[in-house]
Amino acid sequence: MTPPPAGRLAHLLILLPSTRLGGTEGHTLQLAARLAAQPGLRVSLAAEAALLPELAAALPPGPAPALHPAPIGWGGRVPTPEEIAGQKAAAAALIARLAPDILLIPLPWPNAGLGLLRAAPGLPRLAVLHLVPEAPPAGLAEALEGLAVREMAWCAVSAAGARRAEGFFGLPPLACAQIDNPAPPPPRADRALARAALRAALGLHADAPLILFVGRLEKAKGAHLLPEIATSAGMTLACAGSGPLRPLLDRQAAADAEGRLRLLGQLADPEAWYLAADALVLPSVLEGMPLVFLEAAAAGCPVVATASALEGLGPAAPDLARLVPRPEAAPFAAALRDLLADPEGAAALAGRARAEAARRSWDRILPEWLGLLRAAAARRPMARNPETPA
Repeated sequence: MTPPPAGRLAHLLILLPSTRLGGTEGHTLQLAARLAAQPGLRVSLAAEAALLPELAAALPPGPAPALHPAPIGWGGRVPTPEEIAGQKAAAAALIARLAPDILLIPLPWPNAGLGLLRAAPGLPRLAVLHLVPEAPPAGLAEALEGLAVREMAWCAVSAAGARRAEGFFGLPPLACAQIDNPAPPPPRADRALARAALRAALGLHADAPLILFVGRLEKAKGAHLLPEIATSAGMTLACAGSGPLRPLLDRQAAADAEGRLRLLGQLADPEAWYLAADALVLPSVLEGMPLVFLEAAAAGCPVVATASALEGLGPAAPDLARLVPRPEAAPFAAALRDLLADPEGAAALAGRARAEAARRSWDRILPEWLGLLRAAAARRPMARNPETPA
């Protein structure tokens, strides 16, 4: 494949190594749709065939990327050399067929796209890190051998993640850019109507406290803590999402005579629930810059979260949410009781978070993405002999 002229940005191929729809994938779809609306820019997005129907259904209205099936998904574990080679080969075949000018590679985990990073080494690319743990994933350093990471462009959705990524991938200081996750616009629905309607749907009194969780039902998100948080706080907790802990949570909810935990399943749009809830709980062990926080903030719903979940907000985090040091039920319940006992303080907290969400609009952030892509396109990676390891 002949590399495109340096700096050309006419056809972007997004290689998404995901097998399920979550925060990374939702962000990627929003970005892809907005990039597809740019004059003169064609956008293609490749992902596992089984995921494409969900991706197509979640795309926003308007211009959209062309979707392509490709066996490039990451299995959620340490990839074997054979899996890396297979991912590389699948991406290389697609690149040869579509002939893009540049690659965008969203990484839900640092080792999710090791084969994608190796495909077509002469083609510019921008890798996007969404979740970056404190310690590098097992086997990552060995898997990077021979990979020209310094010839690629890198960015992360939080400053802390960017600095850790530099260490993981052997990048120079500040070589990984930080770019804000965008927030949705404020909801147009009526808050009072949403509060009344959704409490009625749950069989609650109009003034009953209502807490919300939105996310994947897994231990990393703190979903195992939800029944105890609801019981200890003495409040109804509506839980939106799906995942491996759903059967356990179903059993625990059924065993609770008070009916504190209400499982809503996967919601196409939880906006009304943000308006109805008195607070969102975010008991995650790790987040990059959680979209659920930004969605709640845009809707004026105060948030109680672990400090680690909101590390992407930096030193501003304590002014934008009630922070709990560790993902434990008792301190979450105490923080919720204190928050709801102080309506003025809760309203002020929500107001500051709403202002932060407004600052993170797509109107501001999309030009930054275009700038990163143009800078990446202007880089000219060193073309390698096909027989040279890369």
